[in-house]
Amino acid sequence: MMSARGSDTAATVLLMESQPVIRMAVYAVLNGAGFNVIATESPHEAWTTLEERSDVRVLLADLDVPDVTDGLELAHKVHDRWPFLGLVIISHHIRHLRPSEVPGDGCFLPRPLPGETLLQEVAMAADRMAA
Repeated sequence: MMSARGSDTAATVLLMESQPVIRMAVYAVLNGAGFNVIATESPHEAWTTLEERSDVRVLLADLDVPDVTDGLELAHKVHDRWPFLGLVIISHHIRHLRPSEVPGDGCFLPRPLPGETLLQEVAMAADRMAA
């Protein structure tokens, strides 16, 4: 299994997922791999968390949120404000995004997806930001 430990400390991941069951499952997978996970349920809550915390290295955001701002819009705003942050965008409804639609070096993953794939992409995003 992938590990969050590329250095002495585990990367902090901000998870923005509106569905509680999915949020808890993704949290468990990331936490079990050694990531420090902050779980939020809305783009507004994620933004507020980013403004308050300087240790977040990766934003893992779901596109499918019942909010005025979806996960992709949040990712663009986050990239504009914190361009060093790793971005991983997930969606159950959207099956494909062109790489040019994801800001920075971020990636898009359609759900459902294997936990190992999620861990690999989050670890790569964290490693890119640490370099």
